[in-house]
Amino acid sequence: MKNVLRGLIFVTIALVAFPVITVLISQGSAYLFQSEEETLPALSQNTEPEAYPLIEEVYVYDITTESVTTLSIEDYLTYSVLGTLQMDAEPELVKVQAVLMYTYILGRRLEEEDSPTTELFGCDISTDTNKYVRLVYDSDYMEIVRNAVNIVIGEYVTYNGNIIAPAYCVSNGGVSESALTVLGEDVPYLQSVTSEYDSDYITKLSYTSDEIFARITTQSDSITLLGDPADWISLTATTNTGYVTQITLDGETIISGKQLASWLNLPSARFTVSYSSVFDKFTFSVSGSGHLVGLSQYGGNKMAKAGYSYSEIICFYFTDVEINSSK
Repeated sequence: MKNVLRGLIFVTIALVAFPVITVLISQGSAYLFQSEEETLPALSQNTEPEAYPLIEEVYVYDITTESVTTLSIEDYLTYSVLGTLQMDAEPELVKVQAVLMYTYILGRRLEEEDSPTTELFGCDISTDTNKYVRLVYDSDYMEIVRNAVNIVIGEYVTYNGNIIAPAYCVSNGGVSESALTVLGEDVPYLQSVTSEYDSDYITKLSYTSDEIFARITTQSDSITLLGDPADWISLTATTNTGYVTQITLDGETIISGKQLASWLNLPSARFTVSYSSVFDKFTFSVSGSGHLVGLSQYGGNKMAKAGYSYSEIICFYFTDVEINSSK
């Protein structure tokens, strides 16, 4: 099962990336490591899900110390969830995230069994990354998370009998994007889903022309911004959801919406932009946060508050999937 789920955990701190998450525990804090990879697993033709034994331990290779850390599955899921959710997350959303994280690590384990990665030295995941987040957690909330995790340990998500890529973002802004839009690959369970629970997630950001000039022209020597600032940024292609797929800079240079969102630290690549010559200000109205694919944590939390169960939330954001159990 080569390439199953490699690089497809979507973390709240990522804009449009699909990073791998690993966790190391050090002096009471959880460290989350991510590396970016925009690939999707190929779908096989399984129609009956296999019965996978429960993963009891997760093996993490530390590339700095060249040592292996062993985590119980309970600890792995607890620390992973703590690192990916706000501390006001509802218990049902905690369960959702725990199921997705178990789905991820199960996919990694199966991939390594099928085609081992030399650099992992027999481990499931590693700390091979250039980014990390240090999480200092509240002990009371940690206990809430651990209790929720223990309820769903061993549960994972499949489509057509195959383990899914458990994509998630902070919020989809009212409608999720398909994998086809974001990655150029059509994945049946990662389709566009309208979510009223996310429709109010809008962010306004403003930049002066000097700030825009500095942020954009430093990206490449071939990019120049001349003349009237009102002509600097043109959204030349968007989807029917408003996701920006192409931008023309100063009438010459073509880039993607993801590129500009990254350069300007916009929460997502679904945005509009206007320029005021009176105030010399570019104003961006941004919908959602993250890559906008799969689970929306913001919308999922509101669904949980409205009484939806973790399984209902998963099946809302992922199309035609099933929840299975290793227990």
